[in-house]
Amino acid sequence: MISEECLAALTDCNSPIAETDLMSLSGIDSSELQSLKEIWANIDNKRRASILDKLIALSEARMEAEFNNIFKFCLVDEEPFIRCKAIEGLWECDDRTLVGSLITIMELDESEDVRISAASAIGKFAVLSQTGKMLQKDAERIQHFLMKTISNNTESERVIRRAIEAVAPFNTSEIQSIIQSAYQSDQTGMKCSSLFAMGKSCDSRWLPLIVRELKSTQASMRYEACNACAELGEESAVPHLIPLFTDEDHETQMAAIYAVGAIGGDLAKKALLHCLKSSDDLAIEAAEEALQHLASIDEAIGFSSVR
Repeated sequence: MISEECLAALTDCNSPIAETDLMSLSGIDSSELQSLKEIWANIDNKRRASILDKLIALSEARMEAEFNNIFKFCLVDEEPFIRCKAIEGLWECDDRTLVGSLITIMELDESEDVRISAASAIGKFAVLSQTGKMLQKDAERIQHFLMKTISNNTESERVIRRAIEAVAPFNTSEIQSIIQSAYQSDQTGMKCSSLFAMGKSCDSRWLPLIVRELKSTQASMRYEACNACAELGEESAVPHLIPLFTDEDHETQMAAIYAVGAIGGDLAKKALLHCLKSSDDLAIEAAEEALQHLASIDEAIGFSSVR
C-alpha cells in the first residue's frame, strides 16, 4: 500500500517531490490507487501537473517505472491540461482497452486540446494495427471512428488534422484522397498534416511531393517533409535532405539530420561524417546521435547474419 508519508508528501506544495516517493507509486493496483484518488482532488492543480510531469519523466528514464493506472485515472481529471498530460503518460501503453477510452474522449471531451491529444494517441494504435499487434475488430473500430471524425463538419480543423494524421497508416484509396485534398488546402496547418500523413502511410508514391516540400519557403512544411522522409526511409531522398543540414530553421535542420540517420546508406554516412566538421555544436551532436543509430543497426544486422 502507498504509505501515509508518501501521500502527505504529494499534497505538501511547499516541499519538493522526492523520486523515492514517486517510485513507490510504480505498478500500484486498483486498491492502492484508491488511496491516491481520495487525496487527488485536494492537491493543487500546479502540484498535480508537476507530479504527472515527474511520473512521465521517470517512466521514460527507468524501465521498471510504470504508472499506467495513475495516468488512466487522470484521464477524467477536472482540469483539461491534466487530462492532456495523462494521455501523454500513456503513450507507451499498448493496452487495447485504452482505445475505447480515447475514442470516448475524442467524442465527448469539451476541450479541443484534449481531443487533439487523444487523436494523436489513437494514431499510435493505428500504426500497431498495421503491424499485426491489434485485433482486426479494434483496427476497424479505430479506422471507422477516425473517418467519421474527418467527415464531421462541426469538429474543429485542428482535431480533423490530427484525425487525418492518425488514420493515414490504413492507407486505403479513400484515405489517399483525403490526404491529397489536405495537401491541396490553402491552410498551412492542413498542408503540414498532409505531409505527416504521407509519411505515416508508408507509401512511397508520396515521395515526389514530399521532396518538393523540402524546398518550401515555409519552415513548418520543410520540417514535416523531413519527418515524412524519415518515415518512408527511401534512400533517394537523402541527396535532397543534405542541403537542409544548414537550414536557417533549427528544428528543420535537426529533422533533416535525423531523417538522414533514419534512412541510412553510404551517402547518409558520408554526409553525417562531414557534418561532424560543422561549427554548429547542436548539428554535431545530432550527427553523432544519427551515426550511433546507424552503427547500432549495422551491428544488429551483423549479429543476425552470424546467427
